[in-house]
Amino acid sequence: MQPSKERESSESDPMDDLDDLLDDDLAGGEGESDADAGGVASPEPTAGSEAGSGDAGRVGVSGRWFSAKAFGLALVTVAVGVFVGSLIPLIGGTVGTAGGVFLAAFLLGLVLSARRYVETGVAGAAAGATSAVTSVLGVGFLPIGIDYLSQWGLPLVAVGGGVGLALALVGHYFGRDLRAGLSRDVE
Repeated sequence: MQPSKERESSESDPMDDLDDLLDDDLAGGEGESDADAGGVASPEPTAGSEAGSGDAGRVGVSGRWFSAKAFGLALVTVAVGVFVGSLIPLIGGTVGTAGGVFLAAFLLGLVLSARRYVETGVAGAAAGATSAVTSVLGVGFLPIGIDYLSQWGLPLVAVGGGVGLALALVGHYFGRDLRAGLSRDVE
């Protein structure tokens, strides 16, 4: 840690210093501020930080690590994707639901300008776990489904949530990859 960062850390949250250092490391050291050179730090965000993230916290309505707005958008998008995927005539059910989670996360990665892996992953995990439970309850007689859930409910939720998480993360990654490819200039 640099000497100027150590002096500033006694007055503020130590996690803010960690965020600044991580931002500098992720930016490749390009965005050195005046505080690193021994001067007074400017209140504007550095070149490596997101626009407007100087005032935003790490977690909250518009947080850097977890945004409630982005989570709400991801949850609604994944829910619509699951619903539409389950309506596909021949492959509905589990495969259609999984395809809906993947496609919704892909579209979120394609549309959103910021990386929102946490929000999309949590929404995908919730959709996968919910889909696993409802598919068991929807098959056969309800008391048999409830008995099955009482015996195998937790592993079923864990596997469904894990599959939903993996599909959402991979879909979001491929959507962001396509977005980056579409926004670059062709040489």
